[in-house]
Amino acid sequence: MRTIIASIFFFSLFSYDSNAQQNDFQLWNTLKLSKKINKSLRADLKYGARFRENASLLSTQFVDFKVKYKENKRWSFAIGYRSISDYSISNNLEFKNRFYADAYFSKKLKRYFFSIRNRVLTQFNNNVSKEVLRQKYKLAYNIKKTKLLPSISVELFYSLDNYFYKIRNSFELAYPLNKKMDFSLVYKIENEFNVVDPFTLFIFEPKISYKL
Repeated sequence: MRTIIASIFFFSLFSYDSNAQQNDFQLWNTLKLSKKINKSLRADLKYGARFRENASLLSTQFVDFKVKYKENKRWSFAIGYRSISDYSISNNLEFKNRFYADAYFSKKLKRYFFSIRNRVLTQFNNNVSKEVLRQKYKLAYNIKKTKLLPSISVELFYSLDNYFYKIRNSFELAYPLNKKMDFSLVYKIENEFNVVDPFTLFIFEPKISYKL
């Protein structure tokens, strides 16, 4: 477990691109509705609204639908679809469609919870497709005598054209408001690589999750 923690902090520490020429603070608002169909199957519907240019302009809206199957305590699988509306600075609108498949591995050790998510996605935009592999490593810790759940994660983005182009580090605090509703605050730092003018994004994300 110490090796896992050290690896996550290593990625976080060295992910900052000292040559980054553009920075931005963004606000990502997320609402998720979840419905348990049976013991192994669950459906999630998610809406997101994201703001750029120091959270002053709407940049993206999306609706995401996912079905997740739990094979056992450690392995789960999912398929999903996301409809995306992207807005430029001049407010021009562009539509994108994303299809993805996930494989999850999770393990609990005492008060620690570690998970890996591998996602393969295809995104279509004006008859042009983009294929991406996203690997996310997450570590959560269950603090004694409190419902507050902190976690850290690292997500790596690979183009299937054989290059690594982005890393996203996150720190999250989650808290259950009641039996059906959870609230969490997430702070993310996202760095681009292998592009002419790489961005470094500082992201604040409030999330509400509701179980139907």
